[in-house]
Amino acid sequence: MQCKTSESDFEPVKLRYAIKNGDALEVLSGMESESVCHIVTSSPYHIGKSYETKTSVESYIQTQENIIVELIRFLSPNGSICWEAGNYVDKDEVFPLDLFYNQIFKDHGLQLRNRIVWRFGHGLHASNRFSGPYETIFWFKKTDKYTFNLDPVRVPSKYPGKRHFKGSVGK
Repeated sequence: MQCKTSESDFEPVKLRYAIKNGDALEVLSGMESESVCHIVTSSPYHIGKSYETKTSVESYIQTQENIIVELIRFLSPNGSICWEAGNYVDKDEVFPLDLFYNQIFKDHGLQLRNRIVWRFGHGLHASNRFSGPYETIFWFKKTDKYTFNLDPVRVPSKYPGKRHFKGSVGK
């Protein structure tokens, strides 16, 4: 499957999507290679919820790498992956998972196009460190060939027309 890569490729189409429920490796193993244009996903939080078994950070990362390899397999040659990750906390030590994930994706040939910080006003509050009300979303591509339409999502500049630092105020 080839995904659209230029403005001229775009025409109104019926959106096709699928939400898969089940063990990630089992679901992915049954999917056709290079059959998906875009993947948006979030790895498990791995904080000891009832459906999780807490393991070491090394074991957790290895499991996620196995899933990432399968995602890359069924991603089209010019497809995208948006991967959301938070932090892994063990014995009050924080492991920023996006640092681990970046290397995994790079090792498998993907190129980082954006690192997006999603800040939110809810979540767990820490008592012996600052709380982390944010997660990181990585946007990876297999290729340089893609279209990005910034204008529909652009946030207006706080200082329109500013091109460079103009010195300290009052000097």
